[in-house]
Amino acid sequence: MKAYQIVDADFVKREIGRMPIVDVRPPLRYDTAHIPSAINIRLDVAAASDDPAEELAEMFQDNGIFPEDAVIVYCQMGVHAKIACDYLASAGYSKLYLYAGSMNDWMRDSARPVEASSVAFAKAS
Repeated sequence: MKAYQIVDADFVKREIGRMPIVDVRPPLRYDTAHIPSAINIRLDVAAASDDPAEELAEMFQDNGIFPEDAVIVYCQMGVHAKIACDYLASAGYSKLYLYAGSMNDWMRDSARPVEASSVAFAKAS
C-alpha cells in the first residue's frame, strides 16, 4: 500500500485552512503563485543533504507538521511532490495527500484562489 493518497483540486480547495498544505518548489516559484495557506518547504534543500528523508522530515517538523499529522503536498507538476511524499513516508509520515496535478492543474481554473508573496512583487518592480 502507498504511504500517500492522490487527491485532486477539489479536495485541496476544501482543505484550505483546515489541513496543512506544503509547496515543495523553490521560493521564486512559490512567491510568484501558490495555493492559499500553503507554506514553502524546499525539497531541493532536503535533497541536497546526506539524508534527504530525515532532512525533509525535520523541515516539516520545524514548521509544526509531524508524522501523525495529515498534510497535502504539491509542486509544479506533481513529480517533486511525489518524491517528497516518498521521503516523508520513509521518515514515518503516514497521512500524506499528494496533489498530483499540483500548480499546473490548479492554475487551469481561474476560479481557484491563488496567493503571491510580496517578495515576488518587490523583485519585479
